[in-house]
Amino acid sequence: MRYRRFGFRYRETITTVLAESENIFKKAVSGMMYARSRIEEYISKNPFFLISYEPLDCFGDVIERMCTASKIAGVGPMAAVAGTVAWYGVEFADSEFIAIDNGGDVVIKVPGNIDVGIYSGSEIAVGIEIESNGAVKGVCTSSGRYGHSVSFGSADAVTVISKNPSVADALATAIANMVKEGFARKELEDLAEDSWNAYRKWIEGLVLIKDGIIVFVGNIPKVSPVKIPPDLITRA
Repeated sequence: MRYRRFGFRYRETITTVLAESENIFKKAVSGMMYARSRIEEYISKNPFFLISYEPLDCFGDVIERMCTASKIAGVGPMAAVAGTVAWYGVEFADSEFIAIDNGGDVVIKVPGNIDVGIYSGSEIAVGIEIESNGAVKGVCTSSGRYGHSVSFGSADAVTVISKNPSVADALATAIANMVKEGFARKELEDLAEDSWNAYRKWIEGLVLIKDGIIVFVGNIPKVSPVKIPPDLITRA
């Protein structure tokens, strides 16, 4: 399928959008701005929402997605912000083909399969084949070494795949927090297995990367090392 690559940046939201036309891209932007406006409005009335590292009770169409995801993962609601914003972009686009990378948190809706690259440092990158087949999928990544998001772990990358992008984003943060310095393959495998057993109700797959070690569990058709051109990486 033919598509075009667009960039959209507004404050903390730094995205790459793959869409068939500029009109679809503009619809995606309107969805992301809608989500941002609801989040900003809620924070203005509830400042603790912005800084909490614990789940909160909250209400509102955008906010509830973040808070529900945070309760599943046991983290603060802002851990789900990037995936949630991209999710609204995909929904507003209302297209057969749309993919939004919001600073490493990817939300897709495509008619077949798609490869998603995970950047985990200059030495290694991983390509994951995602079975979308027209369904929305969140492919969200957290890192203790790269990017500006807060992480209490030392993973090069933890990527979670879910039909719920907010949950994928929150769980990527939660699981990445558990990857500690000194973890070898055995510890990574144990963490992947424990996480899969705990969260398989909500996720389809999980990839952990640390110090050149790649561990994955779940329904992931293919995981392989790849070279990612630097200009394809969405970053600040």
